Amino acid sequence: MSEIQASGYIRVPKGTTVYPTGDGVPAPSSRDQVVKVKRIFDVDVKSESFYLLLPDDMRLRHFEAKETSRSNAPDIFDYTDELTKGDYRAVEWSTKWALIADVLPAEAPASAKRGKKVDDTPLTKLQQMVRGSVWRFTQDADLRYKVGNPAYASLRDDIQNSLRQLPSHARTLAVEEKLAELGVVDYIDEPWGPVKEGETFTVIGKLTSGYAGGQDVPTMFRGERFTLPYSSLEDVVELVKAP
Repeated sequence: MSEIQASGYIRVPKGTTVYPTGDGVPAPSSRDQVVKVKRIFDVDVKSESFYLLLPDDMRLRHFEAKETSRSNAPDIFDYTDELTKGDYRAVEWSTKWALIADVLPAEAPASAKRGKKVDDTPLTKLQQMVRGSVWRFTQDADLRYKVGNPAYASLRDDIQNSLRQLPSHARTLAVEEKLAELGVVDYIDEPWGPVKEGETFTVIGKLTSGYAGGQDVPTMFRGERFTLPYSSLEDVVELVKAP
């Protein structure tokens, strides 16, 4: 079975739970459809999207655990492991997304294949950084990664609720201005640790997450639960082996 990748195509079976990227509630897909993948992103416990997978009672306990720096209860992990089938990633298309475990790779529709031009542009380092590729660090480096700020989402919601009388666009601007005034950001920059020249790693996944004011920052996995910004790796790695 081919790999699901950004800009590729997936089949979303009828009945698949589909989540909106904006306001709204999850709902089962009303038909079998083939769509083009816009991006692949993380929905594990360190991601900002994790809470969207949880029922209301688990969601409340999840945020309480984050605010008190405690671990989530085992039943939350059991629930999400079963829901995601152990693959904590999601695929987005148009204004919707679904768990990657619930969709299937698909061929491009005939209409998309027609008129397709051959692209002989050399692949960038990021494009080569696909699942199964092996990379080597070319120098010693101290790596850093980003995690969602647990205080950001709840504070943003509180501010939004207090400004409901404003029009949507004005409310959005006011919320961002207030968060900036308070110095609350949507991510926290954390040290990952040092690496040595010559050390190798195998990419086990890749995604694009919205960090830093909504700008897309390419990120990749190096081991379970570690999400590293590609920008922290680009200058210190080289490809050893393509998958």
